[in-house]
Amino acid sequence: MTTTVPRQAPTAEMPRDSRLAPKSGSAGSQRHGFVDLLRGFALVVMIETHVVNAYLPASARTGAFFFWLAFVNGLVAPSFLFASGFSLVLQARRRWEEWLHSGSVFWKHVRRLAFILLVAYFLHLPHFGLSKFLTARDPAFWKQAFQVDVLQCIVASLLFIDALILLTRRQAVFAWSAALAAAGAALATPWIWSQDFAGRMPLHLALYLNPHGVSLFPLFPWISFVLAGAVASHLFLNAAARQADSRHMRCVFLFGFFAILAALSMRSLQVVEAWEVGFYRTSPLFVLIRLGCVLILCAGLYASEKRLGWVPKSIRLAGQESLLVYVLHLLLIFGVLRGQFVSSILGREAGYAASFLLSAGIILLMLWLARRWNDAKQSHPGLVRLVLALSCAVSAVVFLLR
Repeated sequence: MTTTVPRQAPTAEMPRDSRLAPKSGSAGSQRHGFVDLLRGFALVVMIETHVVNAYLPASARTGAFFFWLAFVNGLVAPSFLFASGFSLVLQARRRWEEWLHSGSVFWKHVRRLAFILLVAYFLHLPHFGLSKFLTARDPAFWKQAFQVDVLQCIVASLLFIDALILLTRRQAVFAWSAALAAAGAALATPWIWSQDFAGRMPLHLALYLNPHGVSLFPLFPWISFVLAGAVASHLFLNAAARQADSRHMRCVFLFGFFAILAALSMRSLQVVEAWEVGFYRTSPLFVLIRLGCVLILCAGLYASEKRLGWVPKSIRLAGQESLLVYVLHLLLIFGVLRGQFVSSILGREAGYAASFLLSAGIILLMLWLARRWNDAKQSHPGLVRLVLALSCAVSAVVFLLR
């Protein structure tokens, strides 16, 4: 995500909110590759996670190795969500006033979110045909159709951030509001998950609040990571405007480290004993542990870019083309490899070695496709838009006629 960082010190004559708002096209313009790397590495590990979840037999899901593998894999979603919030604020801060007045950049962003939401629900259609939806009476059918996965969570979270920007107007006020909302969402999660909202509101809205047996990424607690990313982006841009981003990222690393220590230490306190129930699902302390890990990872990737100049292009492009990689790898794993025909040949279970080997093959394929797609967007943008439009139109016609 390209962002512009002013290199001159703010002057007293500048309006307060514009002092930290970078000017598009300034000499200080640069791309922050570590954000793309964070998203790209999250996608790489996400592919391995989905392969392991799909193929590893229950008998192998025990022991210390699986525990730590599951812990590392559990950082994928927080990293992906954190990067989404970080990128949104990078984008909004470039044209803050235009964002506040709902300019063309803002509406382009909203249209993209609408497209992502459409793709998100498409991936979980229980039946690709309108006729089934017109006659379906089974509650399980509608739960599957409206379940909230990571893309729906991202869209809803980013729309919440958009609303927060428009309500607060000032960058500092927005950052404080986002930080309080992140903490509030994490703290409210145990209570929210104890409620059955399906009987109090429409099902498609209730599934955004807690799982109700199907949603994998309801807003509680997952919106906390998106909001944390937005706050981190705001603070990073402030530091970059003062040319203190390197020192700031060292502080981010230390904050992440001490956040993990604090959360682990608090587990023994009597006042938070209730959070031990469902610790790995609803506890605010586990949110803090995972956020600490994400901050450490983010600071490490920043250091690799800033100090070592290590920004692997394939991973960075995967981060930029995250929607493509996300959709294609899911369709490949669960639509093709786990499909009836292929799975009858390859089987439906595999050990660690086979799962990791399959993961590596899919990762290489996705990295190659991301690069080819990015090249096509650069060299033939009109053709790419036409292909996307035709794909959407054909899918819509097939859905309506079936």
